[in-house]
Amino acid sequence: MEKTGLIAKSEKNLRMLEVLRSALLSKPYMFALLALACVITVTGVEFYGLIAFVCIVVFTLIVCDELIATTLPFLLASAIMIKCFDSFDTYIKLAPLAPVVVLAIIIHFILYPKPVKTGSTIWSLLAVTFAVTLGGIGSISSKEYFSLTSLYYIVGLGAAMVLVYIIAYSCLESSDKVVIHRTFSFIMFIVCLFSCLMVILHYAVNIKDVISSRSILEPQWRNNVSTFIILTMPFVFYLSLKNYFYIIPAFITMPCLALTSSRGGLLFGAVEFMLCCIYIIYADKKNRVKTLLILTVCGFAVIIYAGDIITFISKTISRFDSDMINKDPRTGFIRRAVEDFRACPVFGRGIGYMGNRDIYPSRKFAANWYHSAPFQVIGSFGTAGILAFGCQFIRRNIVFWSKITYFSLAVFISYIGMFMMSLVNPGEFCPVPYELMIVIMFALIERHCPQNREIILFGRKYIKPVEEGEKQ
Repeated sequence: MEKTGLIAKSEKNLRMLEVLRSALLSKPYMFALLALACVITVTGVEFYGLIAFVCIVVFTLIVCDELIATTLPFLLASAIMIKCFDSFDTYIKLAPLAPVVVLAIIIHFILYPKPVKTGSTIWSLLAVTFAVTLGGIGSISSKEYFSLTSLYYIVGLGAAMVLVYIIAYSCLESSDKVVIHRTFSFIMFIVCLFSCLMVILHYAVNIKDVISSRSILEPQWRNNVSTFIILTMPFVFYLSLKNYFYIIPAFITMPCLALTSSRGGLLFGAVEFMLCCIYIIYADKKNRVKTLLILTVCGFAVIIYAGDIITFISKTISRFDSDMINKDPRTGFIRRAVEDFRACPVFGRGIGYMGNRDIYPSRKFAANWYHSAPFQVIGSFGTAGILAFGCQFIRRNIVFWSKITYFSLAVFISYIGMFMMSLVNPGEFCPVPYELMIVIMFALIERHCPQNREIILFGRKYIKPVEEGEKQ
């Protein structure tokens, strides 16, 4: 009769509670959340949709002892919000809900306590916290440093990620109801499917414009939806190892990335898609011939219709032109980052510095973006940032290369995709949801993936590690 929460301890209530908890972790329930998210995005009621998903998260926190059950509604809410550009004034109206969410989180950990555990990755996260917190010291005013925007990113990229890591490492674990890596992968599949459906539904709603122009649409949220697809795509391929049906939605991801009109999504998504194809060909020996046949057919179809495809996405391709790239604000941001590093080589300009708005005016409550992770590090955090983020990058690689499984391979491909997208977009420097999810994914590898039987080095042979859920 454990983990009853606020429910009275009677046999009937306990049975009902367990049924409810099982439902919150079930695939039909997750598909129901997917359907709700699709209705919200098609009807354009994102504000009320966010309220609905916040209520779902609060309810789940209170009644469910498995924290993983809150991940899907949280990610779907995050995906819905990307369609609302420059919407700080709209969503600040939801601030009164924040204490309710915080209270629900506190209640969850009181009702369902777990022993606090951490791994060695916490030290690299603390190093990043140190660099982010000291960023801008001596170069910006106290007003800039303590602005609401600055504090959000300082805490969000630093101390909050340490807390997220501790919670994920301590609370996300397998039980008699949950095989953690499979449940997490299915959640990422649903988010990937929703991201693709956002693109498809956008075209369906605007089909008249597409037919009349015979050209790709260019939604403002193209980079964010591409980032969501890139973040989640490898987990769809991972699920196909156990059920080959998942190869169908897995192969839809690349066309959807092309339809977003995002240059980064098209270029880096194609690289990640190829890595996923290599991964599935290597890992799924049973269906290898079938997969190669599908890829061959798809390849011939692309070659045959290459002219039509290039014409349709010509707007995206034209933005790869050298003249367009030179005119892109990102080029100016790169130069500015180097200038800022030279001016403030130790701690950088800080995340609260807003001196880049002469190049491109950032939106309300947006940070001082350089739109490229390496230049964000040197411009905002200086040498301290280079050392801290370098330490974090090395640590994540050590975690992966010491614990190679099919699941950790999916995580690492996702990380590669996010790293590439972060070269041309804020990416990992958005605390919610991108950096938060990366921290969670590597916490899952560190805590739950078995140690390799031999040290892994480039080109060196090793004994195949035991996959999760298999007998040691």
